[in-house]
Amino acid sequence: MSDKVRTRLDQTYDMLPSMETQAKPNPVRSWKRRTASISAAAAILGVCVFASGFVSPAMADSIKQIPLIGSLFSSMEVDLGLKNAATQGMTRQANSTVSYKDVKLEVKETVFDGSRAVYALEVTAPNLKDGKYDNGQEKIKLSNAIEDIRFDVIGHTSSDPESPLNQSVQYNGAGDKHPNTLIIEKNFTTFDRESAVDLPDSIVGEMLITLQGMDQPFKLEVPFTKSGRNLVHLQPEAAATSGDLTLTINNLDITPLTTHVTYTLHQKSESTLTEAQQRDLAYTNLALYDDQGNLLDSFNGIGRIDGNTLSKSNSYASVINRPEYLIIKAFHNNDGDFPSKIKDKQFIKGLVFKIDLPAATE
Repeated sequence: MSDKVRTRLDQTYDMLPSMETQAKPNPVRSWKRRTASISAAAAILGVCVFASGFVSPAMADSIKQIPLIGSLFSSMEVDLGLKNAATQGMTRQANSTVSYKDVKLEVKETVFDGSRAVYALEVTAPNLKDGKYDNGQEKIKLSNAIEDIRFDVIGHTSSDPESPLNQSVQYNGAGDKHPNTLIIEKNFTTFDRESAVDLPDSIVGEMLITLQGMDQPFKLEVPFTKSGRNLVHLQPEAAATSGDLTLTINNLDITPLTTHVTYTLHQKSESTLTEAQQRDLAYTNLALYDDQGNLLDSFNGIGRIDGNTLSKSNSYASVINRPEYLIIKAFHNNDGDFPSKIKDKQFIKGLVFKIDLPAATE
């Protein structure tokens, strides 16, 4: 089964744990963005890599005023975490390119906070104009023209299919201002800290990208360097119970780019949960609000159901300025996509937390 088909299945059927495999914990994945991965069976194209040094906060403020070299991420409308990272000088200018048959792929900018690696990929092709790609049969959005994407970290592999190293790649369009650019990212989060990946501060990602109508994938090697400023790691161990549900917030990790929450949701029951009960458990999600009442955008979730307990890690785009606290609310989400607005009737009464955050430091 292709990962393009699995994109929707991950949002629906994969969140319906199989009753035939109760002896093994059931995986739960949810994504807001598209996902894909490929095998390296086809011939691979050559690659040349160039990268500049860090962009300091002062320099970032200056170059953003210059259209040709300003941060692309600073103009992002779909991910405030990326905009925040660019504002704080976390991004790195890069120029990894590969060309084949009049098609050119170029990495313009990267950012890496240790658990999330993101890059902006500009596509140039005769059959691509204003974000519309002609695959020979119809004109489609550039993001729909991606046949498959793979993102491996050179020197870091795992045979465990549940390892964060083997999580699917996520991608989306960069918005109307950059119609021929894709934002591609890899998350290395896990719901279980014991299986967390300890990546070094500098990594090199090997990208395999297949476009519709092309007879072989493109290969790119992209360097990433971690920016570790203004990090927050809390273990609140906060718990609350509502009816048969008990929610425990285990860890809260915040960088200017990403906010991660790992938690467990346990449903008290004298018997094994039915398929419908497991589905309801899987579709119970967390909403995060900053101290101004803004809902943080959620873009990734990975977890598993083991017996009567859901263990999960959710990733959110961090807000521009470090809030004094975050409000965490559990809610029922029957849709695979994270909503832009949550109705009051969706919230679970009593499963609410206020987590105070330390002040940001320079």
